[in-house]
Amino acid sequence: MKKMALLPMVFALFLFATVACGRNSAPPAAPRSTPNIEATVQAAMTARAQATPTPDVQATIDAAVAATAQVTPTPDVQATVNAAVSATAQAQANVQATVDTAVQATTVAAPTPTPSAEYVTMSEEELAALIDQAVAEASTSTQECSTAATQATADDTVTQDEVQTVEVYLANADEAIAYADEVINAYNDLYGELATESLATLQAIEQDLAVMSQNTAAINDSLQEINTTLEAGLTLAEDTINQLESAAQAAQDSAQQAQQQVQGWAKDHQSEIENRAAQALSVKPNNIPADAQSALASAFSYVDAIHGALGDNKITKTELMNIAQLGANTVAGFQSHGDLKLQKFAGSINNLTGQLARGQVPQAKAGLGKFEKSLGARPAGMPSVPSGPSAPSRPSSPSKPSKPSKPSRRG
Repeated sequence: MKKMALLPMVFALFLFATVACGRNSAPPAAPRSTPNIEATVQAAMTARAQATPTPDVQATIDAAVAATAQVTPTPDVQATVNAAVSATAQAQANVQATVDTAVQATTVAAPTPTPSAEYVTMSEEELAALIDQAVAEASTSTQECSTAATQATADDTVTQDEVQTVEVYLANADEAIAYADEVINAYNDLYGELATESLATLQAIEQDLAVMSQNTAAINDSLQEINTTLEAGLTLAEDTINQLESAAQAAQDSAQQAQQQVQGWAKDHQSEIENRAAQALSVKPNNIPADAQSALASAFSYVDAIHGALGDNKITKTELMNIAQLGANTVAGFQSHGDLKLQKFAGSINNLTGQLARGQVPQAKAGLGKFEKSLGARPAGMPSVPSGPSAPSRPSSPSKPSKPSKPSRRG
């Protein structure tokens, strides 16, 4: 057993000895070069570069930017600002559109008054009709302003947009009231001394318009106080809102009163015109010409009286009755001593007298020239009477004091 165990050990020793002897007999090996780490690294990088190209960092960044741009565009700051400005402008435009809608609604209900070019070319009836229309427009515009103010305070507060809306109606009411005043002043200047019977009613209408103007001024004052408070970021006081409501109600009442007055005046005025014409044409002659020549001279006196009365583009009741008396005398003379031609002149005289009595001054002026020409030459020794100064394009009327201008609205 021991021999068997020693055999492997002997064999191992033999192998060791053989290897050792071989090393000693073999030629010495060449020395190994020291490894160059930098060259190794460079060689590795070169080999890798041949397999995989070296990445271009800038190209990689550019590619990433391009890819991002395709997904989400780079924000444009200016475009963002422009979009914000556009949105703001659109919001302001919406507010303006609201105001414009209010203006349009007001205009449809009560058209913006347009003063007549020449009052002196209008008859009394035409100017009276214009008064009726102008006062009705002033009344309607004022009531609409009152309604707008009342609606603005319905929720016990007022916004700046509501202030703007009421101001639109207020401006229209002020303009309509001023125009009605202007037309009445023109009527008073041209026909006030002729239409004496209905003058008191017209004066009452003027008073109503003055009250309407005071009430719209009170509305304006309240609106400016409210606007100042809102711009300061303060809360409106209850008294301020109550003042606007009170001014609106007062404006409503005065507008209704003016409307009732003008309706009554229009009816009474028409009756006055007809009665005045009947009175002028019913005057009896008190100095009948003795012959045809005297009747012709009387006709020229009648013409001269009209020229003298209309020299200032208006006629008084005294002037009318004097003309009516001369006309009655001339007509009686033509009918008594004239031939058929002269008798026809009687109709022209009555027509002219009737026109003057009805306040148809422009028509009477036109007819007077034709009638005078038809009479022929004046009798010897009878001078002609100048027709007076030419008529102005518009009668002068007292200017109404303007209200303080409203402050400009902020956009």
